[in-house]
Amino acid sequence: MSAFFTTILFVPIYNMLMYLVAVIPGHQVALAIILLTIIIRLVLLPSSIKASKSTIEMQKIQPLLNAVRAKYKGDQLKMSQEMQRLFKEHKVSPYGSCLPLIVQMVVLVVFYRVILIGFSAGHFNLLYSFIPKPSEINLAFFGIDVSKPDLWVLPILAGALQFVQTKMMPQPPQSKGSNDPAAMMNKQIIYFLPLITIFIGRALPAGLALYWVLTSVVMIFQQWYVNNQFKLGFWGKFPNVPIAELPEYTIDDKSSAKGTELHPEHEKIIQADEKKIRAKGVEITVRKRK
Repeated sequence: MSAFFTTILFVPIYNMLMYLVAVIPGHQVALAIILLTIIIRLVLLPSSIKASKSTIEMQKIQPLLNAVRAKYKGDQLKMSQEMQRLFKEHKVSPYGSCLPLIVQMVVLVVFYRVILIGFSAGHFNLLYSFIPKPSEINLAFFGIDVSKPDLWVLPILAGALQFVQTKMMPQPPQSKGSNDPAAMMNKQIIYFLPLITIFIGRALPAGLALYWVLTSVVMIFQQWYVNNQFKLGFWGKFPNVPIAELPEYTIDDKSSAKGTELHPEHEKIIQADEKKIRAKGVEITVRKRK
């Protein structure tokens, strides 16, 4: 498997980078990294936008999924069936954002390996025969050596941009007053992930931090575009859902009781159940659970 990734990803990316270094005036590695990052992001852009949209679609139906979990808490099989029905009804795949994310992580690891081996002539044996060998290599970028760790500028800039990018990612709509552990964890990640980015950026070659900075800039513009597509604003804010609009519910087989109105989304969830029971000639009343 390692040989496969080396042949398919590592060697081609290394050749692209060294080709850019060879043809760019001044043989600047930093400028080559910038151009290669733009190329990689353009290649990944369609799948990346699709993944972002899939994530938002999943978050939009999160209140429905929570209602299904509450209703079928003791029946895992039924819960799974109802969730699959919701995914199919709303044309959403829970795995829609996984593959593009895995691809992006693989590219990041490969780019890290390319930067890590350095830019000496000792690795020119990896170049294809038609790739020109750079006559010289300029590792300077505004006083920073891109082959060595930068302790301040690029890591902090990468962390700040990571914070903006993470902050822009929409969180699932929440009921006012709810204490959803997943939502609380997501909020913690917004502040925790940029710190991790800074610490990692300080330990790795500055060229990788530069790649991280540029990737975050592209992702910020991409997330802004996707958020506007869903009319969520710059920061991707879902409206809070009043608790009264998402009541818990049960289905009674009593024919004389008077029902109360449900939230329209909950009516969709139990519509199939109602049809099944009515087919047996049983009157149904849906009421709020006290």
